[in-house]
Amino acid sequence: MSIIRVKQILSSGEGIRIEYKEARNALPKSMFETVCAMLNRNGGDIILGADNRGGITGVDTEHIDPIQTNIVNLSNNSKKLDPPFILFPKAYQIEGKNIIHIQVPCSSQVHKTANIVFDRSNDGDFRVTEAHQIAELYNNKRTHYTEGTIYEKVAFSDFNAKLFPVIRNLIKSKKANHTWLTLTDEQLLQKAGLWKKDYSTGKEGYTLAAVLMLGKDELIRQILPHYQIDALVRIQNTDRYDDRLFITTNLIDAYNLLLNFVENIYQINFI
Repeated sequence: MSIIRVKQILSSGEGIRIEYKEARNALPKSMFETVCAMLNRNGGDIILGADNRGGITGVDTEHIDPIQTNIVNLSNNSKKLDPPFILFPKAYQIEGKNIIHIQVPCSSQVHKTANIVFDRSNDGDFRVTEAHQIAELYNNKRTHYTEGTIYEKVAFSDFNAKLFPVIRNLIKSKKANHTWLTLTDEQLLQKAGLWKKDYSTGKEGYTLAAVLMLGKDELIRQILPHYQIDALVRIQNTDRYDDRLFITTNLIDAYNLLLNFVENIYQINFI
């Protein structure tokens, strides 16, 4: 996100995908109501340090880091945002004043804050309390995000245990003291949203995303018999291809296979 894009957001005015909040020295109380609503609807952008007309009021310099840290920690806390969805705020300086931008994507899950579901409209954030309204949110997500499909009969033992040390090493490489590293493997999947409960049907279990990322090959074949990644390399023969690789394993192992495949191609062609 460039500062040019942030200025465009400030000049666009508030709407279903844009929200301005004053936050001179603390996180606004309604912050996670808006985060929850945007995750549940179409995503959007939140600017901290601006009034409701887009006028820059600023965030005090000494409070920028604490506010950003608070956003990251609370978005990763299921007591504040359930299921968690880690946000990555970024600070900018415009007209000599500080603002914080939070980009909120559309989530494949339905989220709650303070145990309340929120949705987004042009008028802002509103509570969703009626069962049929919550069911409509779930149905909308289910229609567009098949990776959230729940498989109640998939057990933790159906996942490839060798992949969990790989995941932990990846987390550690990003942040050595990440709180997720203290969790068990099963808790790790729950935190990552790979296990969820559909409150409209009562179904709970691991999702299709979990199966694709971590499932043993036989599990993937049973659930998605036609699943495969078709990797084509075009370097010299651009009309057809120089080499081809079919991959039918989980996405983590598939990534490593693709890396090795590309490395071998480049060694053949350039060394």
